Amino acid sequence: MFDLRAPRRGQLLLGLLAIPLVAAPAAAQTICMPSVLAEALADLEEQHENLRFLSGDDADPGVCEGLIAGYRGIENHLVADSRLRWIQSNSAGVEGFLEIPDLRDSDIVLTNAKIIQGPEIADHAFALLLNFTRNIKAFNARMSEGWNTNRELPMIELRGRTALVIGLGGIGTQIAQRAAAFGMTVLAVDPKDIPIHRDVAYVGKPDELDDLLPRADVVFSSVPHTPATEGLIGERQFELMKQDVYFINISRGKIVDTDALVAALESGKVRAAGLDVTDPEPLPTGHPLWTMPNVTITPHLATISDRLEERRMQLLRDNITRFATGRPLRNIIDKQVGY
Repeated sequence: MFDLRAPRRGQLLLGLLAIPLVAAPAAAQTICMPSVLAEALADLEEQHENLRFLSGDDADPGVCEGLIAGYRGIENHLVADSRLRWIQSNSAGVEGFLEIPDLRDSDIVLTNAKIIQGPEIADHAFALLLNFTRNIKAFNARMSEGWNTNRELPMIELRGRTALVIGLGGIGTQIAQRAAAFGMTVLAVDPKDIPIHRDVAYVGKPDELDDLLPRADVVFSSVPHTPATEGLIGERQFELMKQDVYFINISRGKIVDTDALVAALESGKVRAAGLDVTDPEPLPTGHPLWTMPNVTITPHLATISDRLEERRMQLLRDNITRFATGRPLRNIIDKQVGY
């Protein structure tokens, strides 16, 4: 049995002295996945004699040692005699997996698709922002009227403004990069110790969020959904924000108290909100957010791009090769923390 987790610093030197740099597993290892992926990755079976791919639809759940899948139906693989040691999620968010106690509290290693989804989601975040700062939404709505210069919101420059990025991970880092390119001062909040970053002026810890909110002209939510972040942005946080702040959420709907957001929009505290995610999702017909002129909602599709599958396949190839050769996997989730 190989430990798929990255070694701790104190163990690394001893490990290098004790074992070869690459330790090849002796027995064949079975990875279950959708048939379309098995076909696309078939060359890896030829490169690694110890690998065997099975279609997830046809395989006996008890034989899968690795699994590439979404969270639905995972319980079928958590049988008493399961050999499952690794699950690769196709998405960055893994809250669906972690709602399953038998998985969350097990030794099964869970990896996700973080980082690779950063470019297109960051693009989408700025599309939502520019939709308001340049009045694109209002002008699109009036195109059938011909040349109409009326606008709903002020036309503003982003240069010289301050952006606050909540969650400086694979997506948040890409948002910060774009904000800096627009000439914005970038602040961020993240629980990790972030190295000095050329695009970010300051990174605070989560307990500094309330101190940083009043400084931001634009607030981006790119934080993962965990028990600690659910409801992170509520009535108090909106009260602390600047008057006429722009709010962009491309993470998860449950990060935000929807009623508090509606109230902040109605009062004018939040000038405009761009939402790729909502709570509940989808919003029910007749919800006030649907008809607000200073709100744009897209149906949780920020992750879609023409380059995503290329990066996803690179990640799968790398992690499958690492699994076959006993090396630490990429994008390992701390299942107790949630990301």
